[in-house]
Amino acid sequence: MLHLKLQPKLFISIIYPLLALIVISLMYVGYSDYKYIKTNTYQQAKNNLDIANEYLDQHLNAVNNQLFLLGETYRYNYNLTDFLLSAQYILDNENKYLEIGLLTEKDEYYATNYVYNTYAADNRSRVWFNEKMNYDTPFISPLYRSEQTQKWTVAIVRLLNLSNGKTARLVLELDILGLYDKLSLLKTLMNGYVYAVDSKTGQIVMHPDPSRISTQSISLSPIEIKRIVSNAQLKKDVNEEPNSELTTKNIINYSYQDQTKFSIYQADNQLGWILLSNSNNADMKYKVFNIGVVSFVLLAMIGVLSMIYFISNRVHSKGQVLSGSTRLEDIYLALSQMASELTHFDNMFFIIYNPYNRHFEEPVNNLSFNADDVLTEITQDKVEALKIPAPLITDIFPHQTCIRIPLYNKGELIGVIYLTNSNLKSLHFMNIFRNYAQSALINMLLTQKIRSEDSMTQLMNKVYLRQQMGTQIRCKTPDTYLAMIDIDDFKLINDHFGHLFGDRVIIKTADMLRHYFNHRAVTSRYGGEEFAVLFYAVDEQQAYQKLEEFRYGIETTAIKSELKQCDLTVSIGFSALRDSIDKTIYDADRALYLAKNNNKNKVYQSV
Repeated sequence: MLHLKLQPKLFISIIYPLLALIVISLMYVGYSDYKYIKTNTYQQAKNNLDIANEYLDQHLNAVNNQLFLLGETYRYNYNLTDFLLSAQYILDNENKYLEIGLLTEKDEYYATNYVYNTYAADNRSRVWFNEKMNYDTPFISPLYRSEQTQKWTVAIVRLLNLSNGKTARLVLELDILGLYDKLSLLKTLMNGYVYAVDSKTGQIVMHPDPSRISTQSISLSPIEIKRIVSNAQLKKDVNEEPNSELTTKNIINYSYQDQTKFSIYQADNQLGWILLSNSNNADMKYKVFNIGVVSFVLLAMIGVLSMIYFISNRVHSKGQVLSGSTRLEDIYLALSQMASELTHFDNMFFIIYNPYNRHFEEPVNNLSFNADDVLTEITQDKVEALKIPAPLITDIFPHQTCIRIPLYNKGELIGVIYLTNSNLKSLHFMNIFRNYAQSALINMLLTQKIRSEDSMTQLMNKVYLRQQMGTQIRCKTPDTYLAMIDIDDFKLINDHFGHLFGDRVIIKTADMLRHYFNHRAVTSRYGGEEFAVLFYAVDEQQAYQKLEEFRYGIETTAIKSELKQCDLTVSIGFSALRDSIDKTIYDADRALYLAKNNNKNKVYQSV
């Protein structure tokens, strides 16, 4: 029989190769994870830039529309009083505007809040004055402090061609800090943020630290700015679409306050700014270091190390899907799959705060909760495994342990994830799960807000209305009605009183909708002078009564502006919610048609 004699030197001979193999394996794992996190972080930063770009473009388009309407108002009768009243109304209803003014053909400047200056030399020396403007392209000024409010601003200036052969300039100052407020929510990893640099001056125009505004950019040198602008202009000259792929060409690495950082940039927005989204390289290394420390501690447990790497890789893989998701269905599916790989549970409930009706909602199971009740139950900002004595969700049993994951944004609760009949065994990975869920929810809510609101009335738009109708149809929600509302003779109002007065009529109608229908209803601007409301009523009679009260309220409300006054009426058609979105809209539209063709100013129900 052959006997194998194990000697100490055999172990000694393999200990160093074994240690080397472990170290090499750890280095490879760490390097691979670093590359993965780096790619994922870059993609998250790019997603933030896309959202920021869309947000700024929408606001600039809204400004251009306001300037166009104000210009048409002034060119109609050259009445400064009418112009200033209209401008003041716009300023009072939009907190992102600081001042709206007009520089006349005589170089006299008149603006909101009783500002005027008749000294031509002073007015021509203003930052926003540009001698070489044209009629088609608005001029966007460099960054400066507003003379009246002392706030940082840029001015959008539009040149008017007057019928007497002279010109005038319309000026609208934007509140930079107010405009940046929503963009400050866009985060990359722990410390990354979105900021903007003026491509003409190199000054920082948007930054989470207000003291950095107007200072020269550290990340972009004048040479780098010139290169970026030249490349953007070259693409524009050859009609090349902006590159949607993330490459090393639009990534900048730099040092600031002894920290190495990177910024991803875009230079194709209408403001002439270079938008950047940055993060510390140390943040990425920190995430890798955490995994490395865990792995190093468990060197002797190769099997456990492999398991940790596998779990980490899977979490980040699902997190990458979350980073690029803005639809609730995609986020819910990715969260459910990620959670199922981290722990056992029976059901997942994902309740989200809806700021439009001030309730927490669980769309998948059609649940709704009062915000105060949810805030009473969630007392700690941490992931917990606990038994809830009196759970709000009836499918969570008091005798079973569930995992509760609160999601916050700037200290405010925006959502809660419940995993039922589960025990918390991996706090580390569950916190990673929470970070991804939190970031995805913040980006989704911001994207939804940008895409779902009508910029003039702050009502919801047609897209949001159809989404809510689809949800109610899928959930077979009873006692739900859709009303289509049309302002009677709106074209005559525009023709007789002017388009700016017509805008006041639209805004007043929107305000009345909010007044007569509570936060549970979905009030929307369907298009032009047409509105829609999705609301609840116990029966058809109550639905009719609600709409009749609104119609009467409109009828007894006069719209006034200086010497102008208009009595307003609306025609309304409504229908109970059908088994399809298009069928419901068709029936409500048909009832509206009957109302319009029967002397208007009536409420008709679809038969």
